[in-house]
Amino acid sequence: MYPWLVTLHLLGLVVFLLAHGVSISVAFRVRGERRRDAVVTLLDLSGRATQVVYVGLALLGVGGLGAAWSAGLLTAPWVVLSYVIVVVTLFAMYAVASPYYHGLRAAIGGTADAPPLDDEALDRRLRTRRPELLATLGGVALVCLVVLMTVKPG
Repeated sequence: MYPWLVTLHLLGLVVFLLAHGVSISVAFRVRGERRRDAVVTLLDLSGRATQVVYVGLALLGVGGLGAAWSAGLLTAPWVVLSYVIVVVTLFAMYAVASPYYHGLRAAIGGTADAPPLDDEALDRRLRTRRPELLATLGGVALVCLVVLMTVKPG
């Protein structure tokens, strides 16, 4: 195995987890905020952190795929299942998070089709369980990936 692939994989993991921690924190924090400028600032912070998440995910993927290839495990059942879990989780989390947070930003500022939300409507919109749903999706996927990497079934 090539040590630089493991290093790349671990670097990607650290970058992914740190940036994802920022985005997760914002998801929970934004619910309690009622000042529009603060909500927009938090959404901007989360958007920037999410860009870094994707960089970390790319490094993690390249390092992980390279390490699996060099170890002759690229098509091992547990590795293939790991790919599936990562892709499904990525799409599921994107489908849950993006429409809500992009819609929230548009609702705060208003659009050509709709005026900005009033304070009461914004308050209702911010009361969401979406962060818990996202944390559950990501947490279940993380546990599954750790089990697969530890047990290596099949």
